[in-house]
Amino acid sequence: MPLEPWQELGTDLLIDEEHVKCWVETVPPGEQRPAHTHRHPWVTVVLSGAHGESLDEHGELIKAVTLETGQVVHNRGESLPMRHYVRNLSDRTLVMVAIELRTPAAPEEGPSS
Repeated sequence: MPLEPWQELGTDLLIDEEHVKCWVETVPPGEQRPAHTHRHPWVTVVLSGAHGESLDEHGELIKAVTLETGQVVHNRGESLPMRHYVRNLSDRTLVMVAIELRTPAAPEEGPSS
């Protein structure tokens, strides 16, 4: 079974429910976190903003990012699975809460009455 993002990052889950997983990712200035793979849509809540880069597992730039304190980003499923890591290029610690959404399949509709 493949590792989950929080396992690859070496962080604990804050919420571990069937359809919601939540963890904190902290990236000190000038550092980067391990590569990890997102397989489900997730929401990022930025607790302490910074600027940096999202890179693929080979170190190729996916995109430069400036995350503002209080910003909320919905990372939809268009590019999943997504394997990346975050490098903090600022002089501030980047702190983000990740909330993974594991939406159950919609139940089949029965006949109309």
